[in-house]
Amino acid sequence: MKLLLDTGVLLRWLNGDLIPKRVVTQIEKAESLLVSMVTPWELTIKTTRHPTQKLITSTQLSSGLTQMGARLLHVQREHIERLASLPEHHHDPFDRMIIAQSIEEKCICVSSDYRFPLYKPSGLDLLWK
Repeated sequence: MKLLLDTGVLLRWLNGDLIPKRVVTQIEKAESLLVSMVTPWELTIKTTRHPTQKLITSTQLSSGLTQMGARLLHVQREHIERLASLPEHHHDPFDRMIIAQSIEEKCICVSSDYRFPLYKPSGLDLLWK
């Protein structure tokens, strides 16, 4: 099974925050664990705008990805084309790219965001609830 973690789930994992046991099990046994390249970009922007928010540094992110056995998924032309075809259920550009990548790469997206299931008719396969 190939999984793509959204930024929120990755932060929970790296910070040791609560993730449902069923989700943890799937992450631990995934054949391929991916994190979108937009995640470090999103974290950098959020850290700059909200310096008191509990986020992680780029060094912690790099170390965490290595420990998890995850790799960064770079944005490709096909991802951008998929993004352009997605309905506008919400306007977070980072989430929308993660959704587009998940659909295009045919991997399961791991997210607790209540809006992600709205993209299931577009082909999103989701793991959380």
